[in-house]
Amino acid sequence: MIDILRQFIFYYYIDPIIYGTGWNPVNTLTFGILLCVILFGILKLLEKLDIEIDRQFILAVVPYIMVGGVLRVLEDAGIFASPVKYLFITPLIHFFVLIVCIIILLTLVRLRQINKIGAITPMFGYVGVAWFVLSILILLLKTEVVFPWVPVVVMGIATVLTSAIYLMGKGSKFLNNRFSIFIIWSHLFDASSTHIGVDFLGYLEKHILPALLIELSGTAMVMYPLKLVVIIPILYILNTQFKDTGDKLGNILKLAILMMGLSPGLRNTLRMMLGI
Repeated sequence: MIDILRQFIFYYYIDPIIYGTGWNPVNTLTFGILLCVILFGILKLLEKLDIEIDRQFILAVVPYIMVGGVLRVLEDAGIFASPVKYLFITPLIHFFVLIVCIIILLTLVRLRQINKIGAITPMFGYVGVAWFVLSILILLLKTEVVFPWVPVVVMGIATVLTSAIYLMGKGSKFLNNRFSIFIIWSHLFDASSTHIGVDFLGYLEKHILPALLIELSGTAMVMYPLKLVVIIPILYILNTQFKDTGDKLGNILKLAILMMGLSPGLRNTLRMMLGI
């Protein structure tokens, strides 16, 4: 029985990290459930620390989301050696960044308690920006830019499509919500990175459903309708069921949705730009 359990854990959880085989139904479902538990835990922790989960806080978290994408590319580039490198592979990288964020927040809370700093959220954002800039500098110093056009094209496509959605929904309170538009852009950014990578540069999609749809359709352009069909209804529900802009649960859920688009999109784009 122990051997069967051991084989199950290695086959579905450990081997995909060690050998980079990607996602499977078991670890995908497990990570989804774990994400829900973690979000609830974060909500309770921030309430205990008396940190307001508002738009300002979410914007302060954005640099940390981007750090996760950059650290993932550093691992792709072979900067880290075993066994440290496994810490920077999805999904472990997300837990690593989360733990660092919690440590930073606890430190800032303590500094506020002894009157060394004022508001926590701006300082938290500054630390995140500094970490992101440092990570990008290390990445650019350790690698070489091969396809400089990639970020321009990927971000350009995402921006054009997002602008079109914004114009079509002009007058709608939901689509004129800047944060919702930013979330839509982040997922179209991810979709564009997949489209360029798979259709033009020979990369492969490792997530189960997108990989299946790409195989069936013959093009990664299927990611655009897939993203919009999923993201827009979810945002509509969040914006109508959580009408109060200060709603903590709604903002935490939006933050998670933003992370699932921005982080992989940045990682994909940087990888392609560097030819990794």
